[in-house]
Amino acid sequence: MFVITMLTVVFRVILKIPASWSEELAQYSFIFLAFIGSAAIMQDESHIKITVLIDRMSERVQKILRIVGRLLMLWFLAIFTLGAWDNVRLNWTIELPTVAWMKIGYMYLVLLLSGIIMIFYLLLNLYYDLTGRIPAGSGTGGAA
Repeated sequence: MFVITMLTVVFRVILKIPASWSEELAQYSFIFLAFIGSAAIMQDESHIKITVLIDRMSERVQKILRIVGRLLMLWFLAIFTLGAWDNVRLNWTIELPTVAWMKIGYMYLVLLLSGIIMIFYLLLNLYYDLTGRIPAGSGTGGAA
């Protein structure tokens, strides 16, 4: 993404050539980075969260709220992933206007893969909560 953005600047400022293809590729690479990164941090639940109220509750209530929250996220991610699959099939051959080799279906493929990874880690953390097992390598005493 950085290289593509730098190329955009070089083409526009130095060479005085409009490069709309580089802007589109930079946008898509940002989307790829955001969704793949989001899937990667699902494993240890590193997403931003506000825990002011939850920290004041008992461990049992915290566990119940985590389970309910995970079930709600699972519902959302299932819809997200199925929608991404539908869009992969529908847009696999549709080209970007300025980049013929880049298909819109590729973006939806990244969304599909990130959705699958997020569902996997969500189910894994739900399993840890339901069984009371501690994830390997976790020093926290349980999946938080």
